[in-house]
Amino acid sequence: MSTLICFLLCLIFPRFWSALVFANGPVEPAYNYQDSLPSGAGLIFSSVYITGGLIAQSAGYHFLESADLFFYLAPLFLMSVAGFLDDIFEFRWFPRLVFYSLISLFFVFLTQPSGLLSGHETQNSEIISLSLSVLVLLWMTNLYNFMDGIDGLAASQAIFVLVSVSFISLFFGESTPSPFLFFLIGPLIGFLSLNLPKAKIFMGDSGSIFLGFFFGITLLHEIDVPIWCWLILLGWFIADGTCTAIVRFLRGENLAKKHQSHVYQHLSRKFGVWKALMVVHSCNLFWLFPMASFCFLNPQIGGQIFIAAILPLFVLHLYSGCGQAKPYFLRDK
Repeated sequence: MSTLICFLLCLIFPRFWSALVFANGPVEPAYNYQDSLPSGAGLIFSSVYITGGLIAQSAGYHFLESADLFFYLAPLFLMSVAGFLDDIFEFRWFPRLVFYSLISLFFVFLTQPSGLLSGHETQNSEIISLSLSVLVLLWMTNLYNFMDGIDGLAASQAIFVLVSVSFISLFFGESTPSPFLFFLIGPLIGFLSLNLPKAKIFMGDSGSIFLGFFFGITLLHEIDVPIWCWLILLGWFIADGTCTAIVRFLRGENLAKKHQSHVYQHLSRKFGVWKALMVVHSCNLFWLFPMASFCFLNPQIGGQIFIAAILPLFVLHLYSGCGQAKPYFLRDK
């Protein structure tokens, strides 16, 4: 039902977006694919997800612990709305960072995630854990925004991660997957049906910021699977986003400036969007999913498995020219 609702809302969204553009003047979209296509449709799947969760909870279905409901859903909603406003008005990077930091501090302070230092408590471990948690939330939020640059990638990646976690939890952990996770799959499928190449709508910051913060929450609180499993399943995004940011920083580039130097963007220009998506998800299915499953079955060495899974991806991305405007394999021979 949520898939159908989200699909229908996404169908009529372009008219709503056109009205906003007409009322506020020309809006430069967050993508270079087609300037005329509407952005900001992420507000639809985030709203459908949050509304569905609230309805399910009020009907007696265990979506979240009642005490946690506000502390989880309110920040997610605020992030999505802030992203939507940014899609319209395109705020500067500093006020965005301040707002995201305040929401992250609010969430971490009230929910006290302990996944980062679990089993390694020290005298100052609480302060260190909370500080690292805020940084992780900020990085995941911006990371997902960085990686939303070609049709279908961000939404399909989110579906892959959520389905993988649900599968691992159900078949290896023999426990029912959390509704907090699988409730989001339906709205994402509805959105993705109109976002695959050639896309008719884009999620914009309202979707990418929401998803990044969402995955930050799930990994910090180790929902259904340990934190290392979450990090492994998000491995392509972590490797591409982190390597590209590091290379651009070392080259003296402005990290807040838009660019086209991620590896997935290089692949898209060289081979086309569909083949770029196939490369990413082949890595997901045949490398990251098996490694995450192995990690779940061997949690005592989760950190080592994460390093073994992510290190080849870092090497691959550096070799493939992440952070470069035109890597070697795109240059004229």
